[in-house]
Amino acid sequence: MNWNLSKGSKWLWVLGVLGVVLIGLGTWNRGVPGAQIKTPTAPAPARPEGEGSAEMQAYEHAYEEQLTHLLSRLQGVQNVRVMVNVDSTEEVVYARNDQDQRQTINETDKQGGTRVTTNLTSNDQVVLTGQGSEPLVVKRLRPQVRGVMVVAKGAEDARIQAEIVQAVQAALGVPPHRIAVLPGQ
Repeated sequence: MNWNLSKGSKWLWVLGVLGVVLIGLGTWNRGVPGAQIKTPTAPAPARPEGEGSAEMQAYEHAYEEQLTHLLSRLQGVQNVRVMVNVDSTEEVVYARNDQDQRQTINETDKQGGTRVTTNLTSNDQVVLTGQGSEPLVVKRLRPQVRGVMVVAKGAEDARIQAEIVQAVQAALGVPPHRIAVLPGQ
């Protein structure tokens, strides 16, 4: 057999055979027990500990207790477990003193050109109470609920599931796509 191969095509054949050997070794390694690469599983991320997380947990716990009490009173619903997840802590809106000052200057030069310059100065300060150290609170906004999960005996019935979703919607103002209702024991 006469193989008249140029130098470039010889290297191409060598690389091809080497590739087939490497593929074969990779396939052979998969069949050996214990040869798989084990990737470590990361633990579930813990909630960050800080001043806001304790307040968030307090809101979540209060919502969970109220919903558990409310839903357990529905006909056909028993053994209720509720989990509530809030987005953030309570938001406080303070009274503010806003002062805006606008100054407009019109200038005309000797050639007849005009230039208008507007200067806007804004001053925004938080209003303090009579004691002078505490800011005046206008309102407090409850944290937004991210999602609710309800596990209850009797929730396998579609009518009861709909009643649970409707009750959670009314109580917390959560849209139905953020409420999960699952049958329990």
